[in-house]
Amino acid sequence: MIILINGSFASGKTTTAKLLVQRLYHSMLYDPEIVGVGLASIVKPIETFTDFQDLTAWRPLVVETARVLKQVYGRTLIIPMTLWHRPYLEEITDGLCQVDPHLYHFCLTARKETLLTRLAQRQQEHTEQALAWIQERLDRCLTAFASPGFAVQIPTDEKRPEEIVEEILAQLNSLVP
Repeated sequence: MIILINGSFASGKTTTAKLLVQRLYHSMLYDPEIVGVGLASIVKPIETFTDFQDLTAWRPLVVETARVLKQVYGRTLIIPMTLWHRPYLEEITDGLCQVDPHLYHFCLTARKETLLTRLAQRQQEHTEQALAWIQERLDRCLTAFASPGFAVQIPTDEKRPEEIVEEILAQLNSLVP
């Protein structure tokens, strides 16, 4: 099984994913951002980009890394990732379905005010440049994630991470054959 936890920056994806790994037996966290950071450092001298998701090699590497992780470790993959650009989402989810047809996609949502408050609380974690980059993309994420095509949507504004995990687990219990 693969569980994709999508959503805007500061929606709670990584926190939720980490808690979910603790609750789901035989699971592991796979953060494709690590793949993107590694790829970005490799291609920076030869390619210009502002978002590693725009690198053509990133998307197949995300899928191939998932394939190898499933093959070697045989565990449920829990993947937190902001995928708002529809073609990239489709490319990655199509690939992940080939790795494991039991792909479950949840999209964490929140109001803009909530996200900005959470980002302000994280100022120590991010540089000013990183926060500006995130805020520049926030409206695009909010617009994209408001559409029904983004899987099972879970509003996070008034929820603690543990409540979000409980909701995902309940959804999985109803979806998993």
